[in-house]
Amino acid sequence: MSRAGLIAALLPVLLLVLAGCAGDPYAGYRTLPDAIQRPHPQTVPHTDRTGAPMAAYDPLRSFLPLALGGALADYAAGPSRGFQAAFAADFNAVSADPGQPLPALLNAANGSRVQLLVPRVEAPDAALLDSSRAVVVEMPRDPLKADRFAATARDHATQPVWALLPAYARGDERLIDPAQARALAFAALVHGASGLIWQGEDNYAARNAGALGISNAPRLDYGITMNEAMNGAVSSPPRRATAIEVAASKRLWDAVAQLNRRIGRLRGALLQPDAGAAYNIAVRDAPMDDQPVLRAVLKPWDDDWLLIVVNLRAEAQDVRIGFPGGFRQARQLDGDALPQQDAARGLLRDEIEGHGLRLYKISR
Repeated sequence: MSRAGLIAALLPVLLLVLAGCAGDPYAGYRTLPDAIQRPHPQTVPHTDRTGAPMAAYDPLRSFLPLALGGALADYAAGPSRGFQAAFAADFNAVSADPGQPLPALLNAANGSRVQLLVPRVEAPDAALLDSSRAVVVEMPRDPLKADRFAATARDHATQPVWALLPAYARGDERLIDPAQARALAFAALVHGASGLIWQGEDNYAARNAGALGISNAPRLDYGITMNEAMNGAVSSPPRRATAIEVAASKRLWDAVAQLNRRIGRLRGALLQPDAGAAYNIAVRDAPMDDQPVLRAVLKPWDDDWLLIVVNLRAEAQDVRIGFPGGFRQARQLDGDALPQQDAARGLLRDEIEGHGLRLYKISR
């Protein structure tokens, strides 16, 4: 057969191949090398409930603090149930306002079944968590600036790192919305945080400092000034919230409570070293600026993998995730939803909403 005849014979096959490539739903994506994080390839520094350091995960001892900062003991709830609202919202620890006496705080912590974070422990108590071994790193309000947290966390990779998350409004800064809160919390975890502190509770102390926090029952005005509470001088009137701000405070409290429950269920994966499997993340129509887009980490999950992907952008992203070694099935951990996938090629696709989160269980 002549060369021209051979080309003519192969042309229909070539056209079919090209048509298949053009119709491949997994084509046309741009890989994001900086999306994949491996902050703890060998060990995750963390603590037990007392603050004692731990290098290896122990399901009976390992502790991942989910703390409420700036908390006041609610004596109206009873002397030993002062942090019951925090416990009901699945906070397992509190960082209390320093103006309250330690014995009262201890009594409230013990009765409410939460740990009390203290910078050092002078008299051991089961409810005290010595926070002196941990490094508390502030998380910026804008998820796009999460890499600032990541850089500091990397500098302290041999110590437990707890993220201080902004759950307050002050001055021109408004409360973050629930989607931002989710993105910030999981961005911190993806970058290696082994604890979260939500700063902070809405109470009269916060209002006297000009701030609005989060609460299960926020008020327009708590009716208490610092000179009434501590016999001190008041430099300015306490902050009075609007009805819209009160609603936002309660909405964010409820959102953080849901995050606490979600994160608590992942403790066994988050406190274990990162999985070493190769994978890649790509997006269609990738933004042309230098701001980050997605951040992800892969963890062991029983005999499978847990892949956490968080969208740092306010805009939705069309995402493709590839495992060169292949997988058996991918599904969302919070339900039975199956993203579009081609397991034979180790590929899956998903649309992640602005500031959205995906928890995938990847079965090998």
